[in-house]
Amino acid sequence: MVVQPHILVIRHEECSSLGMLKTAVKQAEIPFRYLDTYAGETLDEPIENYSHIVVLGGAVSAYEDEEYPFLRYEFQLIEKAIAQEIPILGICLGSQILAKILGAKVYRGKSGREAGWCELQLTCDGTNDPLLHDFPNRFRVFQSHQDTFDIPADCIHLAKSDIYPNQAFRYRDFVWAIQFHPEIDENVLLDCADVIEQELIDSKISDTTVEQMIELAKLHSPAVAPLADSLMGNFIQVHR
Repeated sequence: MVVQPHILVIRHEECSSLGMLKTAVKQAEIPFRYLDTYAGETLDEPIENYSHIVVLGGAVSAYEDEEYPFLRYEFQLIEKAIAQEIPILGICLGSQILAKILGAKVYRGKSGREAGWCELQLTCDGTNDPLLHDFPNRFRVFQSHQDTFDIPADCIHLAKSDIYPNQAFRYRDFVWAIQFHPEIDENVLLDCADVIEQELIDSKISDTTVEQMIELAKLHSPAVAPLADSLMGNFIQVHR
């Protein structure tokens, strides 16, 4: 099925955005729209109208669908997209939602919150992955999560960290889940400062502040930017 390039971006917070991933989308001149499921917004057209889907992060948990009913709608939407083999990229909460939909356990990690600019490592499969093959074996990128997931059956494990080994996976050749945030630079952090500050408070983290994270973003995000360009550029080349 040939569909005109059009990206659906599912958000769970008003402050979220494509951030640094937007550069590759703009260069390819592909239109995109945000769907704010957290605010009760639903899709008013068939999911098949979209060529790609990006599911962004958020402070809620994938297993809190009873408390946040919008997640159930989102699960149904993504299940339908997977059935249609629409390319999907899930980031942070988005990756956890994909893990849950694909039958894996999503749960609160025992090692506390992984927050700030963290070092990750690709697995052997990750070094040859269609989206991640331009990444160095070790790279530093922003993280803010305490939930984690098991790798679903029939999926390929792509990246790991010392704290949480399951950082990314691929399902078949059109679904990617990444726990880390390639979209985040100092601008995105500034937009979401209130949300991240609350996460730090809830996790009882006192040795790291949002202000420190923003300053470190100015140092680290220039190295992440080309990786974000490569990842998103590769993703939009994936077709049904």
